[in-house]
Amino acid sequence: MGDHREAGAFVGHIEGLTYIDSKGDGRYILSNGKDQSMKLWDIRMAMSTDRYNELDLTAHANTSGFDYRGGIYDDEDWDVHPHDNSLVTFRGHKVLRTLIRCHFSPPTSTNSRYVYSGSTDGKVYVWNMDASLAGIVDVKKATMRTRPMDNRHRFYHFDEPGNWGTCVRDASWHPTAPLLVASAWNGYNMARGTCTLHSYNDNVDDEGEPPMGQSVNHLLKEQPELYQNSTYGVR
Repeated sequence: MGDHREAGAFVGHIEGLTYIDSKGDGRYILSNGKDQSMKLWDIRMAMSTDRYNELDLTAHANTSGFDYRGGIYDDEDWDVHPHDNSLVTFRGHKVLRTLIRCHFSPPTSTNSRYVYSGSTDGKVYVWNMDASLAGIVDVKKATMRTRPMDNRHRFYHFDEPGNWGTCVRDASWHPTAPLLVASAWNGYNMARGTCTLHSYNDNVDDEGEPPMGQSVNHLLKEQPELYQNSTYGVR
């Protein structure tokens, strides 16, 4: 680091990255990519700079002209990079519209056994470390119709005109409780934003704390009327 030279390389994504997270153990890192994949890496397995410079890695980069900000990714454009040195590849979420974040779950409340990511389809995806899907938090369903339509946003067609759209840009897991917060573009035509609190645990039944189904404004003032017409309704 002192002479600003590269120490190594992680090869495997075929589109640009949107986020990198460290587990904090000096070993594992996680990356989200515009190729609609998330990857787990071991620092000890980084490709050497000499090996990296020997390979023509640009030959395997995607040249489709895909723009994640407004395009739809064609899964036929994705393939395993021949020099992929990642440990695990996670797929199923949508990395579009914005720079969507990914994270390791915290050690205290989950024993660090999950990784998770936001998604353009309005969900938080949670995977086990073997890439099997552990669960999904459906933010779009939980917030549907909890915000009024604003006339001045009717022509912002980030989603089909008049429809409710949700893009979860980031999520944060509570360090000691089975809860996570999702930050999203949300509302009719995704014209507004929300931060929503969701419970997550391994039990079939929710433990019931804290009570769900509340809505507050930017001053933390309750707005029960906004849940009357929602998917969940007032409970």
